Amino acid sequence: MMERRIGLIGAGEMGSGIGGLLVSNGLEVWTSLGGRSAASAERIRRAGVTVVDGMPAIAGSCAIVLSIVPPDRAMLVAEEFAAAYRRAAEPALYVDCNAIAPVTARAIASVITAAGARFLDAGIIGSSPRDGYDGPKVYASGPDVAEFARLTAHGLQVRPLEGGIGVASSLKMCYGGLTKGITSIGTAMRACAEHNGVAELLATEFSESQPALNAWLNRQIPTMYPKAYRWVAEMQEIATFGEAEPGVAAMYRGISDLYAAIAETMTAKGSV
Repeated sequence: MMERRIGLIGAGEMGSGIGGLLVSNGLEVWTSLGGRSAASAERIRRAGVTVVDGMPAIAGSCAIVLSIVPPDRAMLVAEEFAAAYRRAAEPALYVDCNAIAPVTARAIASVITAAGARFLDAGIIGSSPRDGYDGPKVYASGPDVAEFARLTAHGLQVRPLEGGIGVASSLKMCYGGLTKGITSIGTAMRACAEHNGVAELLATEFSESQPALNAWLNRQIPTMYPKAYRWVAEMQEIATFGEAEPGVAAMYRGISDLYAAIAETMTAKGSV
């Protein structure tokens, strides 16, 4: 039954996690593993997601298609979907769940709707589904948000937002800009303290005068390193989002450069 079949573009930690959540709550989820790693294939296997042969199977047989990929691939996979899509009696709903700027979301919407499908803007806040955790939340905006919100009955926390395409993306940009921005500042200043021989002094003072922020950074920074490569393009999207505000774009391009440097170091160490 096509109405109970969800297409999934993206077999990463978040995509496979959401796919597994929907499968465990009674839906059939299809994905393609073309070009994906053995680790991705194993995640999808554990999640119970059905592997099909390429984008045409997803584009032609799924009522709702979720795109959950790195930001710099969001347009590429949308174009691939559009090329494979054939207008159905009830046009498929393509939900872009990626960390992209509103202007990027609107550009992708044009590609999808030109192919005859429908488009919904969404942003994921939180980590991948796991036992004992009721997240993540998926904020969504656009004319077909009520249809997507039906997935709440299948375990996905959909939070509908009033307004059109770009509202959900704006919220995601602001939230990610705060959390990943603060993490980058903490990382940068701790590195500077280490380089200048005051790391222990900074740690002591910060734990005394900023205990809440210190505890948050102590949780966030260690988990950032293996994910830094995924945040490079997101910071570029936030830079685009903040172009109208003085200094914002330059600041987030700098943060993107920081995460790129961390990612390069991690790759050199064989840690990614």
